[in-house]
Amino acid sequence: MEDKFGYHQDLKNGDSIIRARTTANLRSWDIPRSLRALEVLNKEWGNLEFPGIYILFDSAGKKVYIGEAKDVHNRLKTHLTSPEDKIKGWNRAVIINDGRAAMQSDFNDSVIRRSVELYLIALFKANRFTVVAQGEPQKQNPLQKSLFHAFIEEFNFLLMKKNIITKLIEKPGQEEILKDDLKKILEKNGYKLDEWGAYEAKINGAKVYIRPGSKKQKGWQITFRDKFKKTLQKGEGSLLVPRDGILLIPFREIQKVITEDSKYKQNTIDIYINFKEDIIELIYRDGTIDVTKFKLIK
Repeated sequence: MEDKFGYHQDLKNGDSIIRARTTANLRSWDIPRSLRALEVLNKEWGNLEFPGIYILFDSAGKKVYIGEAKDVHNRLKTHLTSPEDKIKGWNRAVIINDGRAAMQSDFNDSVIRRSVELYLIALFKANRFTVVAQGEPQKQNPLQKSLFHAFIEEFNFLLMKKNIITKLIEKPGQEEILKDDLKKILEKNGYKLDEWGAYEAKINGAKVYIRPGSKKQKGWQITFRDKFKKTLQKGEGSLLVPRDGILLIPFREIQKVITEDSKYKQNTIDIYINFKEDIIELIYRDGTIDVTKFKLIK
């Protein structure tokens, strides 16, 4: 994206406002919870309606409220003077739009704003924020769909440059299912959770190792080392991959691509899970097996 968009950020000014922009469409204002800062912003906008997206951060920085408005200034003034209980402790707002007043702005379209809002809610959750907001799916016409996808790429770039997010949402189905949601999904689908931890669990009486993997060119890389590797060598237990319907792959199945005992003497063993359109593959070096049948949720 560096080749497609450029980025510039001003230093914090005397009103503690940080302005930033891409070389394409987006403009952002990072402001404190201050009526003065809000009025400085309104004056900069010529006291006109400016539509856009806003993100409220609480004092700890990990709880956020994501909203949209046709008149961001008035909406933020309400949040400042009469904040909702769920985000009443907010102390910072990041406002993002295309730098144009309502009559010219693409953000004047409520479908665009709400589509972006819903996307950002998912994006911030993927970056381990607690999001105290809910969006609604929007029905987009072809033009709105084109604008939305263009904006999403630019929002990703801007938020990463501002060091607000560190990772993007993966392709549908490949995003990580986080611990609490994973537990609920398994229980809802009839699996008995005898033990439940961040990386290990006992499901239906059997030992399970939970690993989402890290994105690599060959697929999602999962590394076996120490106790994890020894358990794999014994063929005891299973690997749970919380992506794309959740995979629960028995270690004895993984052993089919690690056929030489000498491989277990190495410090680490790296396998890759590759989600294709109609098949899920497990890869180890030159060996590949189909693990589609181990998808728990169809």
